[in-house]
Amino acid sequence: MCTLTGVQAEHMFRYSNGKGDGVKSSKVLIIAMLSAVLTAGCARTPPAPRQPAVSPEPKVTLGATLEPSSLDLTASSQAAIPEVLLYNVLEGLVRIDNEGQIEPLLASSYDVSEDGKVYTFELREANFHNGTPMTANDVLFTFNRHRAPESTHPFKAQFAPIENVEAVDERTVRVTLKEFSANWLFNMALGAGVILSEQTIGQIAENPVGTGPFKFDSWTRGDNIGLVRNEDYWGTRAPLEEVVFKYIPDPSAMNNALLAGDIDIISRVTAPELLDTLKADPRFEVVEGLTNGEVIMAMNNTKGPLSDVRVRKAITHAIDRPGLIEAAYGGYGALIGSHVPPSDPWYIDLTDEVPYDPERAKDLLAEAGFADGFELSLQLPPPSYARRSGDIIASQLGEVGIRVNIENIEFPQWLERVFRGGNFDLSIVAHVEPRDISQYGNAQYYWHYDNPEVRQLLADADKQPDEEQRNDLYAQVQRKITADAVNVWLFLLPEITVMQKGISGYKQNRISFSIDMTEVVYEKEAA
Repeated sequence: MCTLTGVQAEHMFRYSNGKGDGVKSSKVLIIAMLSAVLTAGCARTPPAPRQPAVSPEPKVTLGATLEPSSLDLTASSQAAIPEVLLYNVLEGLVRIDNEGQIEPLLASSYDVSEDGKVYTFELREANFHNGTPMTANDVLFTFNRHRAPESTHPFKAQFAPIENVEAVDERTVRVTLKEFSANWLFNMALGAGVILSEQTIGQIAENPVGTGPFKFDSWTRGDNIGLVRNEDYWGTRAPLEEVVFKYIPDPSAMNNALLAGDIDIISRVTAPELLDTLKADPRFEVVEGLTNGEVIMAMNNTKGPLSDVRVRKAITHAIDRPGLIEAAYGGYGALIGSHVPPSDPWYIDLTDEVPYDPERAKDLLAEAGFADGFELSLQLPPPSYARRSGDIIASQLGEVGIRVNIENIEFPQWLERVFRGGNFDLSIVAHVEPRDISQYGNAQYYWHYDNPEVRQLLADADKQPDEEQRNDLYAQVQRKITADAVNVWLFLLPEITVMQKGISGYKQNRISFSIDMTEVVYEKEAA
């Protein structure tokens, strides 16, 4: 019997006193990440279902930093949307588990043809939250809507490999790809692939309806989003009756909310210097996990001096990234040298490719005709990693003659001005979309890098069925974008969670977008 295989890639993350790469290291944590690689002519069935559980405490309140401006993930690329909805409220045919492996979800199983181009999905008997059954027609509606010529879906390109979608019967869907795609199924396991109902598509920005173990309940803008348990869920019922996502942008206020008992979990610590207090408090548990979130300083590759690769390399040489990790993030976070996290199967270590060297930076600026320096703007969204890093980087660039004007903006402004409008010089943000190196093949993406060679390498890599050859093509892309100094890859965002003792089932790693609350149990310890 043929099954999907996983290629195990062992990657080493160095820690010192619980801190990340780029500082002194005392122990090595070896994480075996599984990257799902399709084997020709095989079938995939789900793992054995977990045992149902009931949480003694019916409600968990989770503290998060960034509130979404909409709940329509077909219209916005904000990671804050799938953080709440993916796997909790909305489900796709498949999902990514906590180790990075693809497993069936709304599909009870699926087969793949020998050439890797035809996927046949057998669907579960599941209902949407409004009581209507989920059928093959809903899959057709969803996929065809997103890949239509007039579609404005933010991840429309992830549907481009599809040649045809057809309903074999009410419970069977066949998807035919134009050619083999290594990444198509992985992408469908993320937010782009959630199955939606045509009946409720018009309300998803304010009241999303899915098939998941939680139902959307309420949204108090500026404060919180509430979910309640779906009592009629097709699978194992969620242990919690209620989950509240509480939005607290200020790190100190977030800590105070946890100390006061107003929240039960800090989903991603953004002020690691405050951790010592929480670690010393016996009420709390501090958990460190992995993400694939690359914190980068994006550079507008078509804007003034930044159109010159020598200037972009000078900027990279001028930034002390190990020192930045220590100063801006308390030493947590791993160094990266390109737009690929160590958990991806094609990762190569380029962290020392453009080292900290202010004198080399000055020489490159002089070669480019900017010996006397110039001015750049730096647009910073709210997350503390961005604003803290921005202050440090502005100072370091000033030492080589680049005068940086910082502007702090709110996230909706960042989306409109930087991400959609491309109206910026520099900006700092964490890119948490898995396997998003593909964006370097999109000349319209907000950093405006236009390289036909890289586009071709990316296209060839995705359609290459041989894993070794595919990884080599992606390695060439990494070397090329690093040589072109497209952006400054600052560090890999760590996943540091603080929670009340007695909480279990919370996912340690953030491999997909989701803050997955589907297995969380809360049993308060006796005072």
